[in-house]
Amino acid sequence: MSSIFLAGVLFLAAVLGLFSAAAFAQQPTITPTAKALNKSFDSDASQWTERFEHEGRAIYDKRSEILDAMNLKPGMDVADIGAGSGLISRLIAQRVAPNGTVYAVDIAKNMIDHINKVNEEQHITNLRAVLGDPKSPKLAPNSVDVICIIDSYHHFEYPTDMLAEISRALRPNGLLMLIDFKRIEGVSRDYILKMVRAGEGTFTDEFLNAGFELVERRDDMFPENYLLKFKHRPASASSAQR
Repeated sequence: MSSIFLAGVLFLAAVLGLFSAAAFAQQPTITPTAKALNKSFDSDASQWTERFEHEGRAIYDKRSEILDAMNLKPGMDVADIGAGSGLISRLIAQRVAPNGTVYAVDIAKNMIDHINKVNEEQHITNLRAVLGDPKSPKLAPNSVDVICIIDSYHHFEYPTDMLAEISRALRPNGLLMLIDFKRIEGVSRDYILKMVRAGEGTFTDEFLNAGFELVERRDDMFPENYLLKFKHRPASASSAQR
């Protein structure tokens, strides 16, 4: 086999490999259970409000501790991605008032309509409901100081695309806080194993690969969830570490 022919074969294989990798990156990454649950969010928002906002749900019971973990201060701009009924978003709005703005992002229009309705009823002026899509939270570049993703990341159909958009929206040295389920074979409930596509290690790697730096890990706040804090590395710092 001539060296020219061999070089051509290797080049073609490399090109095909790149196309395959790009195609794979665009494939949805979600379990069938989570996909079905995502579709069900388009139903009556009141039923989800009851499920999300009640005593006994870990996120509801620990809502004050969750807010404390974000180190919120008046004047900060914050995004709650996967906001659901808007509970955490409304609580954040209280802490960053009067000059800070909260963006409650969700891909279910019913949830966005519900958040807007509650905003009007409670006269919350610093909370903006944002209808995102599976590949983007629809936030402006460099628009927020803190982003939280609470029990929502395992619902992301295109995590690579979403993390790239989140990175653009977060200001340099901003905080990204993730709370998700512990997925451990033989330990976690069957519901979690079917709904959550991967464990903490995989999710952490995805955030690191997106250019974030892990700065804190906690698994003592909830019985079935962990909390991770990431720092947004400026582009120059990310390039220097490659």
